[in-house]
Amino acid sequence: MRTSKPKPAVSNGGLIQVVAQTGKTWFHSWLAVALFVASIIVAPVMAPVTSQAAGENLLSNPGFEAGDANWEKWGSPVVTTTEKHGGEHSLQVKRNTGGASVSVAVQEGKTYRVGLWVKFAGAGVGSHVIDMDFFGTEQGKEPLAFTGSTDWEYQQLLYTPEPGVEYVRFSFWNNTSMDYYIDDAVIRENVDIEDPTTPGAWQTRHEPEALALTWTGSTDDIGVESYQLSYKRTDAPDWNTVSIPHQETVTQYTYTLESLDPFSVYAVMLRSQDGAGNTSEAVMGLEATPGSNLLVNGDWETGTTAPWKTTGTVQTVTYDTYSGQYAALLQNYSQIRTTGLPVEKDTTYLISYWSRSAAETPDTFTLKAGFYKGCICQWQPILANTASEWTRSEQQLRSGAKDKFMQLLAKNSTGADLFLDQMFVGALPELPAELAPHAPSGFQVKGTDGVSAELEWEASTGSFGVREYRISYKKAANTEWDSLTVPYVPGQSLYEYKLEGLSPESLYDIEVRAVSEGTAVSAASTVQATTGTMSPVNPDASEEAAALLDRLYATVGNAVYTGQHNYYEEPTLWYDQAAELTGYYPALWGSDFAYYTGGDFAALRQAMVDEAIAKSQAGAMVTLTYHQPRPMDSATAGWESVTADVTEAEMTDIVTPGTALYDQWAAQMDEVAGYLAQLKDAGVPVLWRPYHEMNAEFFWWGARPELFNQLWSNMYDRFTHMHGLDNLIWVWSPNAESSWAYDSAPYYPGHGLVDVLAMDIYNNDYRDTYYNKLVQLSGGRPIAIGENGELPDMEMLREKQPRYVYFMTWSQYLTDKNSLSGIQSVYSDPRARNNGETGSGPYVPPPMDSYIIDDFEQYGGSDSSLRSKWQRNVSGNAATVTLDTYQLNSGTYGLKLDYTVGNPGYAGVYRSMGKEWPGMEGISFWLQPDDSSRQLAVQFHETGGEVWEASYRIEGTAAGLVTIPFTEFVNPGWSSGGNGVMDLGSIKEFGFYVAQGNGSTGSGTLYIDDVKAIKLSVEEE
Repeated sequence: MRTSKPKPAVSNGGLIQVVAQTGKTWFHSWLAVALFVASIIVAPVMAPVTSQAAGENLLSNPGFEAGDANWEKWGSPVVTTTEKHGGEHSLQVKRNTGGASVSVAVQEGKTYRVGLWVKFAGAGVGSHVIDMDFFGTEQGKEPLAFTGSTDWEYQQLLYTPEPGVEYVRFSFWNNTSMDYYIDDAVIRENVDIEDPTTPGAWQTRHEPEALALTWTGSTDDIGVESYQLSYKRTDAPDWNTVSIPHQETVTQYTYTLESLDPFSVYAVMLRSQDGAGNTSEAVMGLEATPGSNLLVNGDWETGTTAPWKTTGTVQTVTYDTYSGQYAALLQNYSQIRTTGLPVEKDTTYLISYWSRSAAETPDTFTLKAGFYKGCICQWQPILANTASEWTRSEQQLRSGAKDKFMQLLAKNSTGADLFLDQMFVGALPELPAELAPHAPSGFQVKGTDGVSAELEWEASTGSFGVREYRISYKKAANTEWDSLTVPYVPGQSLYEYKLEGLSPESLYDIEVRAVSEGTAVSAASTVQATTGTMSPVNPDASEEAAALLDRLYATVGNAVYTGQHNYYEEPTLWYDQAAELTGYYPALWGSDFAYYTGGDFAALRQAMVDEAIAKSQAGAMVTLTYHQPRPMDSATAGWESVTADVTEAEMTDIVTPGTALYDQWAAQMDEVAGYLAQLKDAGVPVLWRPYHEMNAEFFWWGARPELFNQLWSNMYDRFTHMHGLDNLIWVWSPNAESSWAYDSAPYYPGHGLVDVLAMDIYNNDYRDTYYNKLVQLSGGRPIAIGENGELPDMEMLREKQPRYVYFMTWSQYLTDKNSLSGIQSVYSDPRARNNGETGSGPYVPPPMDSYIIDDFEQYGGSDSSLRSKWQRNVSGNAATVTLDTYQLNSGTYGLKLDYTVGNPGYAGVYRSMGKEWPGMEGISFWLQPDDSSRQLAVQFHETGGEVWEASYRIEGTAAGLVTIPFTEFVNPGWSSGGNGVMDLGSIKEFGFYVAQGNGSTGSGTLYIDDVKAIKLSVEEE
């Protein structure tokens, strides 16, 4: 359902005239300039009202990755790939051009973040302002000031709407000497959804029972709150986490993990966190604590230097020590060395010490370690620190394969006294080579069917544990992978997973990886799997039913079968109409057991069944549905019964064997089963689509998921086991989810009772979310468009929704909702699969002098029927349409349009259509104006989205014909897309909009009749 519409541009005047019915005058105008000016002043584009999570960007195309969609263009700004801040595109705003974003709804009292990135093409611009416009009953603007930088520059403001402000948008006009680029605009509620930056990699001080970590702090768009430091021994299952507060004045943090186990390896992760709980990516690392100190009297707390060997003057002192009572003092040109320290081969050793020099500008302090292979010593230098303050130094050295002993030597050549304290030498455990877990072992395929593979693997281990398993898969012949995750289960040693969504009789490459805490990923374990054939859910299905299902599976991702529904009273009317219009017979013929509409019900149903047999024998696939009346109603109940309600208790009785209502329901089932049995006997397989749109409250069987599932199960059981209807392929078909249709998943009866999953889609609402959910729910089974009004766009299906295997257009919607060219385009598309050609080719309509857009006679005097076609643009002011029998041009009815113009400055109504106006040259309509000096804009949309508009000043009160040549129509400034060439072969929408123009705010009434697309007579031109 549409919730908002672009509003029209409105001129400040024009030369389009209204003339009396007795004569016609032709005219021209300066609409192009007028409309351009108006688009800047009056007519912002409104974003559709959609549900978004707090903090999400309210702009739908903020980085121009969808071209210039949802951006107004004033002049000729262009989307470019030359410069981009993020993604692949930006908008180049050339000199003396401008534009605006879509306007988004805001709420009083909430705070919004409004910002964007700008880069100038060259130097020389001192400053430039881009505005945030706000409007409603209150309006104005707030500036974002840019410096003219030739680097990408971001500016933002925080804006809290005052009472009366309903919408905001960006607007910009380049009055500088340089082009500039804009990108990555944002208008969103100021809820913190952004992660802080990752902390800097830490530096570590190692001690036998402690690790002191030092890192640089993070930043955040609102503010960092803390640092989450997690650690555990690599062989332990559980993590310990400490929280270190962030301080705005501190750039470097140190935290010591204490009471650790000596000679152990620890996994460490560091993240920053903001006040909203958003966390940065993790800094990950492995750290080791050393074993015991190999030095004897390394802290000199014995009060002597023994067993150290000394040269020169070396003594212990008790003043200005680092810790404890004693430190060692080495006078200038003195040295000290250890006795031989036994070492293990190929082992890493930590050497650390504290030192300070008494010299203001010290010379050399030498510290080195020697590793002995027998009598041969290989000396290695150690970092020697000569700071005048106590400073700790550490270094790691590795012994060789034949080393037996190590000796330390310290020599003071600083020119002053040198102090040493807390000297340490200890072995470090080996660190694992990888942060990631090891690849899952024992990965195998335990079994397959047509659409799934049963996978098994053994649990992985790793220093950082395992958080989840990532499964990637693709057909062996393809290059693109799909992936999903399986959560880690503590203590589980063997994993089993059913991978669904595969295609029958296909070879797949499958990989599994273990993902650790902190997102380290293991190497892949790989297998291949070949899927089998897929059988109907009825294990006794007929050969014809199995072949039909195989036919659908073979089509998945490759083609789309065309389909056309027919009412049972005229079971071939719309199928034949589609064939006549396109030159192709639809691949799918559909009808309905339905409800009573008059006449001989049984005979009409029998004629429908006979037609199904004939169509099947002619090569068409057959699909049937059942708008079933309520079981408690009479056999001649009509539509009012199908849409009536049943109580919870009544529905419970309907699905409960032994109740009176169940028996009445069963009698209805048995009657329909008799007709389906005729199709079985004729060898006709049926795509059986009962109880459709069950996730809404349209029909009595809807909106109760548990009871619906029992109803479906009862029907399946009765038809399959009692009646032996082995010719049915069971099709489940909910309504596309919306404000009036609920989540469909709870209504799914399960893979054991459904062969094909479909979705009923109207109002051209082919959303990716609907498709993706159906794909996920299907587990690889065929999916389809069970019903549609507007035909799907074949390119969209090919590029974004390729798994749909068929569509079925609902009866008269074929021509009510689609243009001739649109119908022919779908059926002739290379991806469409039809049931052969008619031999007559596509229909070519005879030349016409005019096409009726609306004469308001077809609504039967019903205002509700009128309003189901003519809808108010809810982004504008109030507008109400009613049928009028007094103020009209011809016939019985005309249109009365009551409107109000205030803020945002326009009101309008529009109707959807699927029409073409070949050979036409203008729009004509009868109008009785209200002498308001306001502007009436006439607007239509091509199917491809291009918008055309012309404007007329409302003057006087005399009724007459208004005729506007197509040469006076222009693309309004707020519109985007299109090629600038009017295509009258496919029109999807037509509307009237009133704006203030030269009039005042307030209300008014217009009367309109006989709206047509026409040819212009020679004498009138």
